[in-house]
Amino acid sequence: MVIMMNGDNDELTTLARRFLGFDRWIDAVAFGNGNINDTYRVGVEQGGVSVYYLLQRLNHHVFRDPEAVMRNIVSVCNYLLQQDYGYRIVAPLAARDGHFLQRDASGNYWRMFPFLDNTYAPEGQADVDIAYEAARAYGAFARALRDFPAESLSETIPGFHDTDRRWDVFLNVLDEDPAGRVNATQAEIEAMLAAKPVFDRISRLKKSGALPLRVTHNDTKAGNILFDNRSHRALAVIDLDTVMPGTVLSDFGDMVRTFAPDRREDAPEEVRLREDVLDALQRGFLEETGAFLLSAEKENLIPGAAWVVGEQALRFLTDWLAGDVYYKIRYPEHNLVRARNQLALFKSSDE
Repeated sequence: MVIMMNGDNDELTTLARRFLGFDRWIDAVAFGNGNINDTYRVGVEQGGVSVYYLLQRLNHHVFRDPEAVMRNIVSVCNYLLQQDYGYRIVAPLAARDGHFLQRDASGNYWRMFPFLDNTYAPEGQADVDIAYEAARAYGAFARALRDFPAESLSETIPGFHDTDRRWDVFLNVLDEDPAGRVNATQAEIEAMLAAKPVFDRISRLKKSGALPLRVTHNDTKAGNILFDNRSHRALAVIDLDTVMPGTVLSDFGDMVRTFAPDRREDAPEEVRLREDVLDALQRGFLEETGAFLLSAEKENLIPGAAWVVGEQALRFLTDWLAGDVYYKIRYPEHNLVRARNQLALFKSSDE
C-alpha cells in the first residue's frame, strides 16, 4: 500500500466530500491489485469515529458507458437485498447529489463503496478450501439472481464472450499477418484450430436456446471474493462491473481457468489442472445452483470450462499475431507464452 502525496490527497478529499459528510480527513491509501480501475481506501472521521471507504476511478476507456455499468450494479444490488442470499452486498454509495458517479476536472468517473474491515481477497494459487468457498459464493450469487430479467441489463463490454466474432478476428489476423509472426507460430495456430469444435459446440447451445440467458458475473476469480480474516469463510462477491447477460457456463468456466491451474497464466512451464480444486469448484457451485440449473447447463459445465480457457488462448494468440496491440506485456514474447499456457490448459481441460 502507498499513502498518497498531499496534492493527490487534496483531490481525493474533494472527491470524497461529494459522497460523504465528515469532520476530519484521515488519509488515502492506494488499495488492491486491480489492472483496470484505480482504487483508494480513504479514512475519515464521522461523529468522532474513524470510518473507511473505497473511492474508485472507473476506467472509462475499458467501460465505455460508465452510467450503464452503474445502472447494472445498482439494479443487481437492489434485487439481491430482497432475496435469501446469505452474503454481504457491497453496493455503491450514492453521492450527496443523488448520483452514483462523479466526474473530476479531467473527465474521469469516480464512485464510492463501503469498506469491509477484517476481510481479504485471496492472492496467488487458491487451495481446495478457498476454491470450494468461492464456488459456493458465486453459486449463491447465481441462485439469488436466477429470476432476475437478465435481458434488462446492459452489455458493459459488448461481445465479451462472443467467441464466433473473436474467431473471425483471429482468421483476419492470420490472413493479414500484420506483425509477420504467422510462419513462426504454426504449432500454436494448429493447436488453436484444433480447439474450434469446442467453440462450435458452445455456440450451437447458445444459439439454440438450450443455455438460457442469465445474469453472469464474468470475472469469477478468487480476488473477487472477500473472505473473513478469522473464519476464512466467503463473505461477499465483489467487482460487479462485468455483470451482464450471459450463460452460467462462462462463470463456472472462468472459475476453472483461474482457480484450477497448477501455475499462473503466463508461466512458461507446462500447466495442468488440479483435479482436487476442480472437484471443489464443482461441488461448491452445484450445491447452490444444482436445484435450478437446466440439464444442458449442468452437463456442459466442464466443456464450458474448456470453452472459456480456449477463448482466452484465442485472445492471447490473436494479440501476439497482431503485434501486441491489446494486452500489456512485460517482455517481447509475453503474449505468445500466455497463449501457449492457455492452449496447454485447454488440452488438459478437454481431456
